[in-house]
Amino acid sequence: MKGALLHLVWPGIAAATLPAQRSAAATLRPPPEVVLSDTREGVAVADFGLGDGGVPHRRERARFTDDGCVTPGGVRVACRRQGVKLTFPSGRELLVAPDGALHLRTGEVAGRYPAGVELLLGDGARVRITLAQARKDRLRSVLVHDGERGLQPWRRGKAARVAARASAWAGVYLACCGDGGDVYRLCAIGPLVVLDRVLVADDRRAETPGERLVLLTHPLRTSLRTMQRQHRDVDKDVRRAVTAIAAVADRSARIFADGAALRRAERHVPRWLLGDGFELQLALDGPLAPRLQLFAGTSPRPMLEWALGAATAAYLTNPKPGQRGKRWHGNGTRVLRVAPELQVRDHLRERQHVLEVLRRFAR
Repeated sequence: MKGALLHLVWPGIAAATLPAQRSAAATLRPPPEVVLSDTREGVAVADFGLGDGGVPHRRERARFTDDGCVTPGGVRVACRRQGVKLTFPSGRELLVAPDGALHLRTGEVAGRYPAGVELLLGDGARVRITLAQARKDRLRSVLVHDGERGLQPWRRGKAARVAARASAWAGVYLACCGDGGDVYRLCAIGPLVVLDRVLVADDRRAETPGERLVLLTHPLRTSLRTMQRQHRDVDKDVRRAVTAIAAVADRSARIFADGAALRRAERHVPRWLLGDGFELQLALDGPLAPRLQLFAGTSPRPMLEWALGAATAAYLTNPKPGQRGKRWHGNGTRVLRVAPELQVRDHLRERQHVLEVLRRFAR
């Protein structure tokens, strides 16, 4: 089947075998940088490939306790005027102080987040901590929500026991990974979720990646099928290219295998090995950057590109030999919107933050 694609690719992408795969000796073995997830139910800590967040399993429904509440996976959330302490089943303790700083019991500190944070936990629960620095009692609210059900053990600056629903959150999102104390800030730009480590215990620093990219593949795979229906040009070069895209769409579950951890194809280029010999590259310059580019093996030209942003779109590389100055053929194919709550927001300068993190992969 791999060789069957050879004759379907437009000039400049064909190779002796398609995809032209790198030899085993040529592949690099550093820790994976990119993880693929086919989730369609919303982003969870389990999708990141960074451990279970100190929560090995779910045991019960969230419930109130004398000093706060317990999440379904057994994370104890204790609320005091001095801050909110999370105690994970792993034994790790994380404190969110009233000034918005994050503290581990072992002494490491990160932040501050003066307006508060929403923490994603390994059991699927979220802990939203709202702060108000201009008030005497800076800890204003704590909401623990698990799906649609929410418990509010702290409200209007004092202890409470109130059932509540979560509304939209305008603040920073953090994910508690590893044993619960590996804390990452997360944002999304289109289907690419970008995690940037902000806190980790010193004895875990060496084994915990500073950055992680999580690619939500369902919208990308869907765009492959939409693209082949969108391009109806009878030109033979275009038809050959569209037929190649259709073949990739048929094999996309293997190419973008759910849970796959991608390793570098090249040391100094943000290019990673996919399934079936295909490769994925991150482009940070040029039109509509940042873009993800899909390559058939070691080909120098991508088959198509996904321009990442508020309206992510897929673009077919122009296959016509006489139009080399034209980058793409036709209009872009709209990509399904995913993880809407994590998409970069201007008031937090999250796009700039995401681009800064992405540039680290190109160094």
